Amino acid sequence: MTKKILILTDFTQACYDSVTYGLDFCRYYGYAAEILHVDVGDYYVDEHERTRIMELVALYRGKMRHSVEMTTREGDFAQVMGEVTKTGQYQMIILGTHGRHGFQSLTGSAAARIIVLQDIPVVVVQSKKFMPIRLALLPVADNIEQYADEIAKMSHLTSILGADVQLVCRRGEEGIAATVSQYFGRQIPVALSVDYCKDRTFSLQAIEYGEKIGADMFLGFSHEISRPVFAPVLEQLIFNLALIPVMCC
Repeated sequence: MTKKILILTDFTQACYDSVTYGLDFCRYYGYAAEILHVDVGDYYVDEHERTRIMELVALYRGKMRHSVEMTTREGDFAQVMGEVTKTGQYQMIILGTHGRHGFQSLTGSAAARIIVLQDIPVVVVQSKKFMPIRLALLPVADNIEQYADEIAKMSHLTSILGADVQLVCRRGEEGIAATVSQYFGRQIPVALSVDYCKDRTFSLQAIEYGEKIGADMFLGFSHEISRPVFAPVLEQLIFNLALIPVMCC
């Protein structure tokens, strides 16, 4: 059975970009695609953007090896997402970001709930053209043992994508590479050891390095917590000005 990628849209310009990215991702890696819009009833839909995205989907149907479906579901967003993703047929979710304002500082937003509470990886895309995932950077600024389950998901998916993974850590904590490598089941080298800097946070230094070396993706942790807000590291990765997509596990 062909695995699918679930691509979310709210029929906005940001989602046009992320749907394009998602369809190119599926086309390159050989996945089926399902584009989902959840109609929550009181949300304004830009009909121009809806038409553009539907035309885009129609165009890609003629280019893909596997199916491209367009689905609209009505109801509570979180409930619909729970029902849709529990089937186990999706390899990941791809969604677009409108920037900090669109996420409403993340707290309580539908996007935040998806990223934090889903069991499958969620890739957050800004207005970035798709590129094959050759190199993914994993910034680690915390106790790595608590992320064993998340790293297992990262290991599985990056192996499928054929991506190399490199580690960014704080200076003096290079020893965690051995633990990360154990969880991945393959050698994960340290690409950068970050010194303390009062002007640039750990995350910003990781982002600057990722842009410098041309990283194709960041890997971020989104473990279950009591309410859908992000740790500062993940939040800064998601809104990186280099527009590098972020896979949240």
